[in-house]
Amino acid sequence: MIKLISAFTFTALTTMSLFAQTTMCFKENHKSMSTIEKTKLDGGLCSGEKSPSKMKEEGWNVNDIKITETKNGYNYIYVFKKNENVSNFDIDKLEKQIIARLEDKDKEAKRQAIVKRNYAMSISGKQRYIAKCQRCHGEKGEIESSGTSRPIKDLSLDDFIMTMRDYNLGTYNRGQAFVMMPFATISSTDDIKNIYVYLQSINKEETDK
Repeated sequence: MIKLISAFTFTALTTMSLFAQTTMCFKENHKSMSTIEKTKLDGGLCSGEKSPSKMKEEGWNVNDIKITETKNGYNYIYVFKKNENVSNFDIDKLEKQIIARLEDKDKEAKRQAIVKRNYAMSISGKQRYIAKCQRCHGEKGEIESSGTSRPIKDLSLDDFIMTMRDYNLGTYNRGQAFVMMPFATISSTDDIKNIYVYLQSINKEETDK
């Protein structure tokens, strides 16, 4: 039985054998379905040395195949079983375990990407905040500049972006709009987001102490 699974991303799969007579092998980014039978598979008892045809010659049966289409070809997961009398093998359970492992890896990769992106935004925001904002708004955005503005650290990102936009348009004035307008004019939305991320990070560090 061949199942095409397009809902999850195939990543490197380590050896996984739940029963003595069951093994799982895989191949990533193989370009031709017509040649997969003669292609050496990775993982399990294949170990980069045996193709599906070779496994069959050695008495293994293909119990299931999972195929995922990718940008670079196809990914394959082969489940081989040698003893047809093994009745306690649950392919649906095994599939769920595989998908759960891949989803966990995908979530961790996304989390790491967010951490990396936020770090870069924080560094950029720090440089801009110190150069353009710190003198009036304080080291951590805690000062009510000229006694009229709100502390930047207490603004939501939407409030921050809209306030800077309105300064730029000349539609917002708490008494010192003429001071803020030049800074608003040269600040892009990305600049504002970076400053926001930086202030959030240093104020969180202070709260966590």
